[in-house]
Amino acid sequence: MSQIRMQTSAIRAESRWLLQAALGVFVVTVAIGILNGLDLVDFDRNRLLTHVHAGTLGWITLGFFAACLWLFSEGESLNGWQASAPRWLSYLAIGSIVIYTGAFYVGNLNAKIVGGALTLVVILGLFVWVVARGRKVRLSVAHLGILAAATTLAIGALVGVLMGLAMSGSLKGLPTGIFVTHPTSLVIGYLILAGMAITEWRLIPDRRPLRADRLGVAQVALPFVGGVVISVGAMLDNFVLISLNVPLELAGVIIFLIRLGPRLLATPWLRSGQARLYAVSAVFLAANVVLLTYLIVSVVTGAYGDPPDFARIPSWLIFAMDHAMFIGVMTNALFGLAFEATSERRSLWPWADQLIFWGTNLGMVGFVVGLMRNSATLKQIFTPIMGAAILLAIAAYTLRLQAREPAEPRPVAAGGQGS
Repeated sequence: MSQIRMQTSAIRAESRWLLQAALGVFVVTVAIGILNGLDLVDFDRNRLLTHVHAGTLGWITLGFFAACLWLFSEGESLNGWQASAPRWLSYLAIGSIVIYTGAFYVGNLNAKIVGGALTLVVILGLFVWVVARGRKVRLSVAHLGILAAATTLAIGALVGVLMGLAMSGSLKGLPTGIFVTHPTSLVIGYLILAGMAITEWRLIPDRRPLRADRLGVAQVALPFVGGVVISVGAMLDNFVLISLNVPLELAGVIIFLIRLGPRLLATPWLRSGQARLYAVSAVFLAANVVLLTYLIVSVVTGAYGDPPDFARIPSWLIFAMDHAMFIGVMTNALFGLAFEATSERRSLWPWADQLIFWGTNLGMVGFVVGLMRNSATLKQIFTPIMGAAILLAIAAYTLRLQAREPAEPRPVAAGGQGS
């Protein structure tokens, strides 16, 4: 038992390093986002791609790495390479993603290819570790969700590297649809599954084995298949496959909301704590899938042109989906993990938690409404609110992460906050 505690403590330290690095890279995304949202700087494509990749890789994927290590080591004995891999995977992940993000900033294609290849190697390493751990632990729905998310992340990363090689002229013959498949596989496949799995893990303490939870298995399997068919459909420009995503995603999210319903209803929204961060992540996940459904149905029915053409989709709808996923789903979920991991220092800036929660979420909703109404005024009002709240979160969680040892997290009981 003492050996398990020591191993758990060591991997918690790696998770804390990953969360800290993720928060650091997130500053880049927030800074560019604030200046862009206020229309103070007209950023070129390289800086905007830096904004996106610093968020999706530097913040979200490093945070996802932390969640993977955390979940698959809980109360388990690790031996051999499975015990040592988390440390070098963590360091390599931080280094490769920083290099990759920097490559987008300078706009050098060769640097992007190198950074992308390094990041792909690390993502494949994490995938192998998670699969190996999956053979050792009693799998729950949360484990299955993380496994599915890690699979789609690995596929999306591979497609990204192939895109870079195609753009450099080193690889020919790839279908042009691959340039749509890359973001599709990551946003619709990876992030939906990752957000769902993290919330499942932290809000449902009764982790029954998979064979006893068929609804839970369907909750993961349906969106996973939906992500695959829409990615293949995007690559082949096949709108029949793309449209199949709608019933699969909707069914999976409906099951998710039914299973989480009692927890969501019992959430103390006005009280600081991790429960409401995970709960609001689930709410925005449902909103994102509704937006995705609207987008696909509109395209397939020819609302934006006949024949259907994704190029005619209004930019506000894409941006609204992105922010509902990146901020609403994943940032809230990862803030929940950071809140739990820093429980020993919650007495530091306790006033910040309310400002972080309400500023981030109300600011994001106002920003999205501004996009929908094409209102520069609303965007300029709500962008600094959302950005300042996120910067406050980065500062508060960074200071709290300096605690000597992160506390062992516990699933949140209905109506409670955990300790």
